[in-house]
Amino acid sequence: MNRSFFQVSFSVAVLAVLAGCGNKQMTYSTPEQELRAHHARPAELSTAIVEIKAGQGGLAEQRMDTWIKDHAGNPFFAEAYYLRGQAEIVQGKWQEAKISHDIAEDNALTRELKALAMLSRADCNVKLRKVTLGIQQYQQLEMLYRDVTAVSHEEVLFKLGMANKELDCTEAADFYFNKVIEHYATGKYAEQARKLNSKLGHSETDSVTFYALEMATFTDAKQALEQAEIYKQKGYQNVKVVEVREFEAAEYSVRVGKFLNRNAAKRAKEDAELTGLTASIKPGYMNLSK
Repeated sequence: MNRSFFQVSFSVAVLAVLAGCGNKQMTYSTPEQELRAHHARPAELSTAIVEIKAGQGGLAEQRMDTWIKDHAGNPFFAEAYYLRGQAEIVQGKWQEAKISHDIAEDNALTRELKALAMLSRADCNVKLRKVTLGIQQYQQLEMLYRDVTAVSHEEVLFKLGMANKELDCTEAADFYFNKVIEHYATGKYAEQARKLNSKLGHSETDSVTFYALEMATFTDAKQALEQAEIYKQKGYQNVKVVEVREFEAAEYSVRVGKFLNRNAAKRAKEDAELTGLTASIKPGYMNLSK
C-alpha cells in the first residue's frame, strides 16, 4: 500500500499553516522561534508547496535538497525537511519520506510542525508494513498533541482504526471507529468509519465473496499496471489493479489471487512472505442484490 487511508496528511489547511509560519504573531518560548519569526520566509519553501499540491513531487524534492544543503542552521530547516518528506510521499518513496520526517520532527521549533511530522512519519511506517510501530506513533500523537489544530484528531483516530484493522485487531479497530462516529458524526471520516466498523459494516446487500492479496499500491495508475504485468509474467493468477478511493485521492492496488475464505488467503500470504514478498489480505465485496 502506498497511499489509500494513510495518504499524505497534507491538505490545503496544512499548507496554509506552513505558508503562514514565520509571519504570525506568537509568544516565543525559545530564541530559535524568535529567530524564525524575524527571518524572511524562503521563497523556495512556498514554491515547493505549490509543486507538491500539483503532484510535482520530484521537482519539490530536488528544490528542498538544494535549499537544505545551502542553509544548514536556518530556522526554516525543519520545515524544509518536512516538505521534502511530503514530496517523497507524493512519489511513493516511503522509506525516504520517513527519514525526512524523522529529521523534521527532531528539529521542529513549533508544536504544529512537530505534530505534522509525527503524523506523516506514522503514515510512512504503516506503508512500510511496520504497522505496530505506526499504531504506537498515532497513539502518542493522539495523547500528546490533541490540542494542535493543524493535525485532525478525527483523522488520527480513524487511522488508528485502520491500522488495527490491518493487523486483524477487530476489537481495537472498532473502538477507534466508534470514537470517530461518536465525536465526529458529520466529519470527513465518519462515513468510512461506519462502513469499516465490524458491527456496522457494509450494507445488508453487500457481502465478502472472496479475498485477494494486495502486493503493492501506487498513486500512479501506469506504475500499478506495469507492476501487475510483472506478476502476470511470473505466472501469478487473477492479477488485477483495483482503484481505491477512501479519501479524495486515488490509489491503485495491485492484487493477486482469488481465495474463497480468509484461511486460504492467509496461507497464500505466508507463502508469499517466505519468498521475500510483502502482502496483505484484502476482502472483495459484491452487491448480492444485483
